[in-house]
Amino acid sequence: MNKSYLYQATLAACLFLGACSGDKTESGQLEVIPLGAAFDQQAELKTSDCFKKIRYVPLETTDSILVGPGAWATVLNDWIVVTSGRKLCQLFDKQTGRFIRNIGHVGEDPEGYSTSHGVWLNPNANKLNFSGWNGKMVVYRADGSFDHIWTPPIAAPEFPAVASFDNLDADLTVGYYSATDSVPARLALFRGDEIVREQWLPIDSKGEKAVAVDEIAMLSVRRDGGDGVLIIKYKDNRSSITSLGNGCFWHNDGEFYFRQAFNDTIYQVSADKDLQPVRVLDFGTHRWDYDDRFDDKKDAIYPGKFMENEDVILFRFLTNVYTDNSKTYNALYRKADGTVKVYPFEEKIADDMNGFLPLQPISISSAGEFAAVLPSEEVVQWFEDNAGKADLPAAVSALKKVGEEDNPVVVIME
Repeated sequence: MNKSYLYQATLAACLFLGACSGDKTESGQLEVIPLGAAFDQQAELKTSDCFKKIRYVPLETTDSILVGPGAWATVLNDWIVVTSGRKLCQLFDKQTGRFIRNIGHVGEDPEGYSTSHGVWLNPNANKLNFSGWNGKMVVYRADGSFDHIWTPPIAAPEFPAVASFDNLDADLTVGYYSATDSVPARLALFRGDEIVREQWLPIDSKGEKAVAVDEIAMLSVRRDGGDGVLIIKYKDNRSSITSLGNGCFWHNDGEFYFRQAFNDTIYQVSADKDLQPVRVLDFGTHRWDYDDRFDDKKDAIYPGKFMENEDVILFRFLTNVYTDNSKTYNALYRKADGTVKVYPFEEKIADDMNGFLPLQPISISSAGEFAAVLPSEEVVQWFEDNAGKADLPAAVSALKKVGEEDNPVVVIME
């Protein structure tokens, strides 16, 4: 759904009611998130804007239990899943931080995966899905046992088109396939090797042909606060952007959501219905249309990762993606009052609840628990810089025992 009559009506209503407050249409069908207006009126993000509760979980450290560089963490039911260094996936207790086990391994043997980066979880089945080899997925159980190799029934399209996957429930997997020059973009639902249903998407009805190496001037991967984006600069002076990972999907309270690049609408996905539009992003003057995707547009907004719970939606977006001035932002949409706030990603979220280190949520569980990672050296440095600070919350004071060589502290926010 893109620039339909309904969208125009909701946009007009939003502009009438206020610059940075979301609202619904008169029929109550869609919520409008005035992202463009909030971008033009940026305001610092604070933890009290986003969360009700913050909990710190120092991860157990021994000579044999070491988290590698570039750690990423998320919550899977009763556990914290931590990946690092692209080769390591570890499970820790969510309450105590006690190490439980490693999950799988990188290798070309029948049970090996190609990387731990980008693992996606099935909380309904307590399973973890890793990228394997030759388009296959390697599935492990949270108890550490190998489950199976899954080959998507529809093969991934040729580069630069992409395929992304996530679990709708314990049994169903959703795949997003961007368009090629012969097949429109679509969502597909799978039950194991069975194709349950397919649905064509409203944007990206005709994509590009496969790209030869000699057509490319430069390839680069840029951080976007999620799984990253791939930037291609072609020799004919065109450029393109592709989101990596499966950030187009997210969960909240048993529901499953999807947003396609260059589309302003957020959809709900279900097993037995067509896509249901639920929210619209109003980009204002910062809108970037699909037809203009090869051209840079100053301050055009390119949304990336979305994280949602019952209270808020926290998401990331890039601007000026094809230039050296590219910048990433955090955006917050608060459901109760429709407040939308935008602030540079590099500034993180100031902790006005505990007066401690600023936070940068990197994931969210299906139960609505955000997770962030605080490197141990940053924790130690903060206490050195704030040695005279009194009346620290007990949860913060407890982190004084963290050593500089320890594993990181995982922060869980609700």
